[in-house]
Amino acid sequence: MLLIPLGVVVILSSTVRMIGAGHVGVALLFGKVQEFALPEGINLVNPLYDVVEMNTRIGRHQAKYDAASKDLQAVHVEMVVNYRLLPDKAAEVYQRIGPNYASVIIDPAAQEVLKANTALHVATEILHQRPKIKGDVQRELTNWLAKYGIEVKEAALANISFDKAYEKAIEAKQIEEQKAEQKRYELIQAQRQAEIVAAQAKGQGDAAREKAKGEAEATKIRGDAEANYNQKVAASLTATLIQQRYLERWDGKLPQFSMGSGSGAPGLMLNMPLPVPGK
Repeated sequence: MLLIPLGVVVILSSTVRMIGAGHVGVALLFGKVQEFALPEGINLVNPLYDVVEMNTRIGRHQAKYDAASKDLQAVHVEMVVNYRLLPDKAAEVYQRIGPNYASVIIDPAAQEVLKANTALHVATEILHQRPKIKGDVQRELTNWLAKYGIEVKEAALANISFDKAYEKAIEAKQIEEQKAEQKRYELIQAQRQAEIVAAQAKGQGDAAREKAKGEAEATKIRGDAEANYNQKVAASLTATLIQQRYLERWDGKLPQFSMGSGSGAPGLMLNMPLPVPGK
């Protein structure tokens, strides 16, 4: 009597499949992949099914790839691809590629897409064009892997490097360019300083000329004023005015003259009246 319930339990337990979170189950019947995928959680299935779980969470694939630039310089890129398996494509991916689809599909796709894009740029442009190259690689890789049921979340160019000899050549070139730029800067500064000095000299010369011009103009004005004044004074001098000015300055003493003989006799002192101007 106890064997019947135990058998029922065994049969029932064989029909139940528990799929973990972030996974889907691929059902196999005698090795043949079934078209449907079992979602996470409890599933009732044919007890003859073998179930293989496949991860549908976001995964990370990181690898270093070798490529070449347009001018045939070796380029070494470390790429990181964040991806996930589309749940409704899990059975197809398992059937066509297998559980190790990341290394089978993502690796060669990433390398081919990267090579195609670095070949469009010369080596000196690759570092400057990094955002553009990253965007082009991500877009093309997304289209490539979507055909295989893989969704690309992000593709990043983690590190870009060149051969040591080329990196040294780039470094030397950058140093020379920096020196040349410094020389150009110094030349521009010297030119600006010379322009400032010339402007200051011109300003001082203009100021001196204006000052001299002003002083000459002032002298001319003073001369004209004095000449005009003297002309007016000369025109106003009448005989009466001259006599009046003379009398105002006279101290009231008459000039004295002495007359004597050749024999040494005492002379005669005469007081002569002053001549009257105008008479």
